Amino acid sequence: MNKILLIEDDRFYAKNIKNVLESQLSYEVTHISSYAEFKQLPSLDEYKFVLLDIYLPDCNECELIDKLIANNKPVIVITASESLEVFDKYTKKRVIDFIIKRDMVRLDYLITKLTILEFMDEHEVLILDDSPSFQKFLQHFFAIYYPYTKVYLADTIKAAKQMIEMHNIKLLIVDYMLKNNETGLEFVRYVRERYFYEDFGIVALTASDDSNVITRFLKSGANDFLKKNFFNAEFVCRIDNVVKSMVQFHKIKELAIKDALTGCYNRYYLFDAGHKLLENFKRQKKPVSIAILDLDHFKQINDTYGHSIGDEVLRHFGTILQNSLRTGDFVVRYGGEEFVIFFGNCSKEEAKKIIEERIRKKVHEDCIVTDDGKNVHYNFSCGICDSETELKELIKKADEKLYLAKRTRGVCVV
Repeated sequence: MNKILLIEDDRFYAKNIKNVLESQLSYEVTHISSYAEFKQLPSLDEYKFVLLDIYLPDCNECELIDKLIANNKPVIVITASESLEVFDKYTKKRVIDFIIKRDMVRLDYLITKLTILEFMDEHEVLILDDSPSFQKFLQHFFAIYYPYTKVYLADTIKAAKQMIEMHNIKLLIVDYMLKNNETGLEFVRYVRERYFYEDFGIVALTASDDSNVITRFLKSGANDFLKKNFFNAEFVCRIDNVVKSMVQFHKIKELAIKDALTGCYNRYYLFDAGHKLLENFKRQKKPVSIAILDLDHFKQINDTYGHSIGDEVLRHFGTILQNSLRTGDFVVRYGGEEFVIFFGNCSKEEAKKIIEERIRKKVHEDCIVTDDGKNVHYNFSCGICDSETELKELIKKADEKLYLAKRTRGVCVV
C-alpha cells in the first residue's frame, strides 16, 4: 500500500484528509503536526508523497519544504493563503501542486490530483520533439510535476511509432515542426486512425504563431494544444485535464465491460475485443484457443448453502481464473456459472495444460468457508476449441466439447 506523510497542525483538516485518502484512495496516511515530530521520523523513504502545511508553529515556512525537496520527496502544499506571491514563491521551489484549505470541504481536488498522479505512475509518456534542449526541458518538467512517470523521447515519427508499440505509453506530447519536413500532425493522424481514441491522450505544442495550426491539431485528434512559451503551472493544468478525462473514460468503460459480481469481463467485451484480437492473430498466423468452463452441480451449491455462498463461489472461481492466465489472455463471465477464456497465440494443448496445471490445481487446493465453518468445495468441466477461424464458431465448438465433458465424466477437459 502506498504511504503519504501528512504534516498539518490543524487536527480537523488532518483528520478529514486522512479519512478520505485512506477510504477512497487506499493510501496509508501518517499524520504529524509539527517540525519537532518530523525530526523524530527515522526515514522518509517509505512515503510516496508529502502533504505539507507550510505554516507550522515551530518552523520557518521555508525550512521544512527545503529539507523535503533536498530529499527528493514530491510535495503537495496545503495552505489557507491565496496570495499570488505565495504561489509564485513555492512554484519556484518545485512543489507538485497547491491545495487551498477553503476548497477542502470535500477534498475533491486533492483526490483528483492523487488519482492523476497514480495513473501517470502506472503509465508512460512519449515526447515527440526534434529539439534536444526542449526534450531535456520537458524531461525535467515531468521529473518535478509527475515524479514517478517514465518518459520516452523520439525525434522522428518512425521512432515515435516504434515507441508506442513497445511501451505502456498513454500520454503523447507532440511538437508541430519536426525533422525532414515532417509535422506532428502526421503522427497525431496516424495514432487516431489506428488506435482507440481512449488509448492515448495527446497534447500538441508549437512555437509557431500561425493560429491555423491549433485548429488543424485539434481536428486531427489532439486533446489540447499549447504554445511553447507556456508557464509550467498552465502546462500541468492542461495535462491534468487530459489525464482526468482518460481516467473517467476508463472508469466508465470498466463499468460497461466488466461483470459486477466477479470482476471478469462480460459478453460484450468478448465479442468486441475478442473479434479484433482473433483477426489480429489470424493475420500473424498464430493460433487462438477458446475454453468454456462450467461449474459442476452449481444449483446444488445454491440449494444447500444459499445464494450468497453461490455468489461467493462465482467470485472465488473468477479470481482464480484471472490470476492463472498469461499476459494477453482474458476471462469472461459468459452467463450464470459459465466462463469463457480467450487464449491468444495458444494451441488447444497449451490451453489444456494451463487449465489443468494452474486452474484445476488451485480449485482443488482451495475452498469457500461458510459463516458456520463448513468447507464448500466445487469443481468444473471444460471444453476447448482451437480449429475455427470465426469467434462464434470457436465458442460453439468449445460449447459442444463442454457438453461432451459433462456427459462423459462431469469433471474433465475434452
